[in-house]
Amino acid sequence: ARRETRAPLRVSMAATSADPVSMQPTFSAPATSASRTLAAVGALTGWAALGVQLWLTVTLVVAQGRGWPMGLVIYFGFFTILTNLLATLALSAWRIGPGFPGHGWLTSPVTLTTAAGAITIVGLVYFFILRHLWKPEGAQFLVDAALHYLMPVLVVLFWAWAVPARAITGSRAPRLLLYPLGYLVYVFARGEVVGLYPYAFIDVLKIGYPTALRNSVALIAAYALVVGTYVGLKALTPRPRASKGRHS
Repeated sequence: ARRETRAPLRVSMAATSADPVSMQPTFSAPATSASRTLAAVGALTGWAALGVQLWLTVTLVVAQGRGWPMGLVIYFGFFTILTNLLATLALSAWRIGPGFPGHGWLTSPVTLTTAAGAITIVGLVYFFILRHLWKPEGAQFLVDAALHYLMPVLVVLFWAWAVPARAITGSRAPRLLLYPLGYLVYVFARGEVVGLYPYAFIDVLKIGYPTALRNSVALIAAYALVVGTYVGLKALTPRPRASKGRHS
């Protein structure tokens, strides 16, 4: 079949991956120098910040006499850490390519939009609520700035370049809620087991379940507003014209 070379978007087997839920192909935008640069900078920033924060957390917990396993439990309880980890994995997968484990899922529009929405919430909640509760210094100050301010900016900019226009349809939109809902289930179950809650506004031991659940609903609503805005922006973005010829 005739191939029109002037089309701005080419569809090939390398540019598609199977959606693990619907088994329908998901499409990634063509890699550009801007998206590759953002992915590289974001991935390096994310891994560095996550690594230093892990060291700081475990070191502090060990110094308190609670042992390094508890340090890991505390570290992996934070929405900030898990969200930055998701975003960093997605950026790494995009930059490295199909050889990266889970590449298809990590670079899908749903995962990238989930990461962008969640890390926006990370930045907003920290700026308006959590930054007033403590004053980090030294390495902790730099890591805090990277995880709560720099990474949100890099991830959202990358999302704007990497996710194609109108990539998330109505049937896929509900999947954007799975990550924050899953986190809340995890953090409440974890709290019942170890008696620790990462944030004061969901600390069942101090404020009780009714208040913690109300705060959780507010958090989900804020997240839904953010990702809904992002999906709406992409819906309003003109889609590049695809070629009329068949592509292999």
